[in-house]
Amino acid sequence: MAKMFNRLKGKEGEEMAAKWLVDHGYQLIDKNNSTKFGELDIIATKNSILVFVEVKFKQTEDFGTPEEMIGKNKLMQVQRTAEFYLLNNPDIAKSYDKYQIDAICIVEETKRITHYENITF
Repeated sequence: MAKMFNRLKGKEGEEMAAKWLVDHGYQLIDKNNSTKFGELDIIATKNSILVFVEVKFKQTEDFGTPEEMIGKNKLMQVQRTAEFYLLNNPDIAKSYDKYQIDAICIVEETKRITHYENITF
């Protein structure tokens, strides 16, 4: 039951992040794209840059921030998944000179949405 609730809340957070991106000039390409390495929450583009967005959503910050959920291992997984996506989608890969990994961290209680661009480990 808790796992299903978390999944529903995660989808809610991804929808909020997608809306935020569109409202800030991004064009959505794909959402919830799964590969053997993991799932890419949102794939978008802005200013000719392909952007792979990791979304972290928390109801409160009582037990930590969404930012604390994005460590080196998570970033490495997103990078591997993004590179695999590009290998399997050569037309998209050829359309962009550059790609980057972003994160959108959302806290429901305070309605905080923070966008971190071009994050690295």
